[in-house]
Amino acid sequence: MRIAFIGARGVPHGYCSTEQIALQVGKRLVARGHDFTVYCRSNLFKDRSPTYEGIRRIFLPTIEHKIFGQLIHGLLAGVHSIFCDYDVMHFQCLTNTYQSILPWLLRRNIVFNVNGQEWENPKWPKILRHIFFKSTVYITLAMCKEIITDAKGMYDIYVERYKRPSTIIEYGAEIIQSTNPTILEQYNLSSKQYYFVAARMVPSNQIDVIVKAFKRSGSSKILAIAGGGDCRSEFYQSLKRNAGNQVKFLGLISDQGHIDNLYANAYAYLHGASLGGVNSALIRPLGAGCPALVFDTPFNREVLEMNDKKSCGVLWKNLDELAQGIRYFDNNSNLVKELSRLGIIQIKRNFTWDLVADQYEVFYKGFIERWPVEKVRREVAAQKEKYFFDDQ
Repeated sequence: MRIAFIGARGVPHGYCSTEQIALQVGKRLVARGHDFTVYCRSNLFKDRSPTYEGIRRIFLPTIEHKIFGQLIHGLLAGVHSIFCDYDVMHFQCLTNTYQSILPWLLRRNIVFNVNGQEWENPKWPKILRHIFFKSTVYITLAMCKEIITDAKGMYDIYVERYKRPSTIIEYGAEIIQSTNPTILEQYNLSSKQYYFVAARMVPSNQIDVIVKAFKRSGSSKILAIAGGGDCRSEFYQSLKRNAGNQVKFLGLISDQGHIDNLYANAYAYLHGASLGGVNSALIRPLGAGCPALVFDTPFNREVLEMNDKKSCGVLWKNLDELAQGIRYFDNNSNLVKELSRLGIIQIKRNFTWDLVADQYEVFYKGFIERWPVEKVRREVAAQKEKYFFDDQ
């Protein structure tokens, strides 16, 4: 199969889950004999070699802008793609809906992963949320016989609001071990002596609640926060003013080796994401054996609930519950170790990149061969059976 992936900043790039899909799925499909191309933003890459780990890279320009950067790049990629002999054009996120219209009109094979609840995300201006993103949902559903959602919770939203079932393919994570704990010295941290957060500094990730709860807990550990954001915003400035000496802001860390070691050496992970679907910032620490205190949403519960209905993490609903959870973790190291073990099992069974690549390969094949959508969903879901094992 010849597959084009449109919607990422490029590979390799550690910014978010879209780039991880492009890289992790792409290199696995290449290893299986497929041709996988990722459209990359040229201004983000000094090295513009035509391949990376077997993935073909096509570099196109854009401006670096929160709103227009991907819109322009996606448009150029969509136009470029119609002159290439792709079997499938994978568009990632509703941001790229309008850019896919031309390939669709020319009867190219387009597939869509609609990603999360962009129409609810406060990082976008209201006009984008209420007009642009809501319109992209209807256009995407009109163009696509089948869409991909990244969580059962997102599947339910599309059924309830738009009467459209979908194929569920969640994100993946790798099993991570600490390979270079000396990296912690660069951040003045010690192994198992800090709680960790890796998230954008935006209200929907509830970093402000996490900081307040951590202070209220009275923990003697450090709270280390990695993530980018608008340093001039009142939200960010208020966080800095009120954080206190035990909270360290590490800034945006692009080196994924550093992030992996920060996950693997943390005592626990604090997750506040309030929007769906499955969040890669939650499954990555679980793969590193880092137990998590997680904000209670249907999407986050889906990640934590294991096949035997055990939970590999602890949920919280408000500031007081999170503060209580931190105190509970501080005083129960055996529980923390057990949750660490369960988290790794959960990733191996339900969230490995090998599984995700299997599911995309089946989805693409079914799309090209015009399988009925019910068969596509059934065959994609069946891939999980390969990864069932005794966790005792």
